[in-house]
Order: sequence, then structure tokens, then C-alpha cells
Amino acid sequence: MKRIVTLMLAAMLVLGSVAGASAADIKVKGQWDFSFEWLDNPDFQGEDNDGPNEDTFGAKQRLRTQIDIIASENLRGVVFFEMGDTVWGRNDGALGADGKSVEVKRSYIDWTVPNTDLLVRMGIQGLALPGAVAGSPVLDDDVAALTLTYKFSDMVGLTAFWARPYDSYSGEPAGGHNNNAFDELDLFGLVLPVTLDGAKITPWGMYGVLGKDVARGDGNGASWNQAAYGLRPANYSGTTQTFGDDSTAWWGGAAFELTMFSPLSFKLDAMYGSVDGDEIGNIDMDRAGWLVIGAIDYKMDMMTPGIFAWYASGDDDDENNGSERMPYVVPDFGPTSFGFDKVGAPIATDSLASVSGTGMWGVGVQLANISFVENLKHTLRVVYMEGTNDKDMADHASVRPVDSNGAAWNGLYLTEKDSLWEVNFDHFYKIYENLDLIVEMGYIKADLDEDTWHDQDFDDAWKLGFNLKYSF
Repeated sequence: MKRIVTLMLAAMLVLGSVAGASAADIKVKGQWDFSFEWLDNPDFQGEDNDGPNEDTFGAKQRLRTQIDIIASENLRGVVFFEMGDTVWGRNDGALGADGKSVEVKRSYIDWTVPNTDLLVRMGIQGLALPGAVAGSPVLDDDVAALTLTYKFSDMVGLTAFWARPYDSYSGEPAGGHNNNAFDELDLFGLVLPVTLDGAKITPWGMYGVLGKDVARGDGNGASWNQAAYGLRPANYSGTTQTFGDDSTAWWGGAAFELTMFSPLSFKLDAMYGSVDGDEIGNIDMDRAGWLVIGAIDYKMDMMTPGIFAWYASGDDDDENNGSERMPYVVPDFGPTSFGFDKVGAPIATDSLASVSGTGMWGVGVQLANISFVENLKHTLRVVYMEGTNDKDMADHASVRPVDSNGAAWNGLYLTEKDSLWEVNFDHFYKIYENLDLIVEMGYIKADLDEDTWHDQDFDDAWKLGFNLKYSF
């Protein structure tokens, strides 16, 4: 009898778990991306100085899948998987194709505080500061965070967040380091979107607390030096300590969008950022600067002509007084599809000029969304860029255009003697409702001063890329 009762209870538990699981709705969406590119001189080094990614032709793919587990309108969980970027012929893209390339890109829950309109998002999520023109030059990436969003009315809302981008030594001690190292980077922010009739204004601010060891290696061979690349002065390349004991950072800015004069539209982003760090050796670890970018577009039936420009402060000639470039964490910024990252095909090669737009200025004109045939659009863009950094800063190894140690590419360090011309001719064709073809043609002419860079050999860069995007 006891055995029968036990079996009945087990069956009830199984049925109950099935019933509980079926109470949630499952929704799946995602995107397959394929890229086939011909590249030449993506590091501007010329044929005599081949650097990384110098192969003329390459093919790669990526799959991103988002699964929403929805319990109710007040509660859902989201997990976002990524497979790739997989380069054909390498590792998991080589013969056999059985590598381990599945990553958890995002994993969070959304829930509403009972009897309120306060939305809570907690977990690894996409977090971006406002950027009306060309994305955020400060922060736009996946990060572990807690985000609170409240809508006061149809016109005014508020988002507050705490994010932890880095905690280098958490967990078991590694390489002789202990868990009490000052290795955390914490960010706290507020975003206040105000939507008016024909206009939108979004002021924002962010405060950061920097541990002095946040950019050290983790003891297992992994390098965290790039974690602080956008926060420290360019002429500091030390690895044992990056900031002082009580270092802080802050940013403030606003994004403006004006559409009341449609078909004419105007967008503007203005921001300032500062890092307050102690001296290390004879180098001041302070870094502070600003960036402004604006764009004007006029929408016509068959195209949208536009002009855009930006200016960002640059380093002066004093190597020991810190940096005058605006600090950043992880940006996703750019008005072009080859020199920057924000626009263009999902996994195409880009960011050759810069990842953030800091330490330079530029002006560009474009004809966007040119369309003479149904489902086919073109964009033609021409941009001139020049550095705002003093030429004397080029003598520091940490700002050289190419890192011989293979560190992450952060774009060129342009001085007031250096300039770039970029031309994009990009095409978008909707093959099916869920399948797009994106063809990108990019060219960057590098005019870098020979005296400043001690006769280093530079050459122009170009690409031709065919990209397929299947969304489901």
C-alpha cells in the first residue's frame, strides 16, 4: 500500500510540474548573420607590415537566439544565446565543425513591482546610454545590471541602474591573488526621457567607482588591461595598477531630437566625462573631456540627404597631466559603416578609425535610403576626419596605431597632423520578408604625418562585403 501511495504522489508531482511548465508562454526570435568580405589593410600597415586580420578574403557567421519565457504581463524571463562569430576554416568553423561556441549573451528577468508601474530588470542585459545621432560613445554593451524603469506619464519617464562591468578576482583566488583585491568597477546611472510634441529631450548622468586593480591580469593568463583603455590616460601602459585607491568617474549629457519641422529633422548629442585618479609614478591618472555630435536630415520621397559633424576634445602636449579626451567604458558609436561600428551590417569589419570618436573631429555628408526599385535602397556617404590630440603624444608606445602584442584594436590615435577620408557606398535589398542582403563598399584614405609617426609606413584600407541576415 505504501508503495502504491508513493507512486501516486510521484505521478502527481510529475503532472504538477508539467502543468506548471505549460503555464508559461515560450516565444523564440533571433537572427542568422553571414559575412563574406574582401579586405585590404584593415590596420593601415601596408603590404610590408601585415598585421592581424590581413587576409584578403574571409567568411564568417553568427547565430543569436532569444527565448522569452512569459509567465504573465508582469513577469518574464529572457535568455539570449550567441553562436559565433564563427570564421569559416578556423576552430569550430573548420573541418568537423564541432567546436564549443555557444555563449550566453544575455540572461535576465523582467518583473513589475505589485500594485505599481515600476518595472525591474535584473541580470545580464543590454545597457546603453542615450545617443540620438550615432549611438553612445560612452557605454552600450551587455552587462550584469539592475535596472529600474518608471513611467510618470506619456511624456516623462525615468530609468535608474546599477551595473558591474568588472569584478576581476571574484570567486576562488587565482595566481596568488586574493578575493579582497580592489578589482571592481561599479556604475550608477539615471536617464530621464522627456517626449514632447515634435521633440524629445533625454538628459542622463552616470557615476562610476573604480578599483585600483580593475585592469590587472586575473592570474590565469587573461588580460584585463583593455578593461580600462577608455578610462586611463593614453600614455600610461602599466599593468600592475591602473587607478588610485579612491578613484571615481562621472559622465553627464543630453540627447535631443527635433521632428516638428518634418520633413526636416535635427539631432544632437552633447556630453562630458571625467575620471579622478591618483598619480602613478609621475603620471597623473586623471582623464576628462567632452564630445558633441549633430545631424540634420531632410526626408524626400526617393532619398534622405543629410549632413553630420562632431568634435571631441583631445590630449595636450603635457604627458604628465592626465588626458583631455573624454573617458568611456564600452562604446557603440559611429556615423559610418567602415571607420566606426554603429551603422552597417551586423558582423562586418568596422571600427578602423575609432571605437568612440574621442580625440578627433569630423564632418560628413550622405544620401541615405536612395530608392528607385522596390525593396532596394542605397546609401552614399563621404566623411573627413582629423585628430585633436597633440602630435607630441604620438611618441608614447601605448598610443601607437598597431599593438604588436595583439591587444584589442581601438582605432587610430589621430593627432592634429593626421587626417582620414572615408567613403561608404552601401546597399540594402530585402530578398524575402525575413531575409536581407547588405552589400558594403568602404574606403579609407589615411593621411598620417610622417614626421609625427617617424616615417612609419601607412596605406589606405578598403573592403567589399556581402552580408546576409535572416531574422525569425
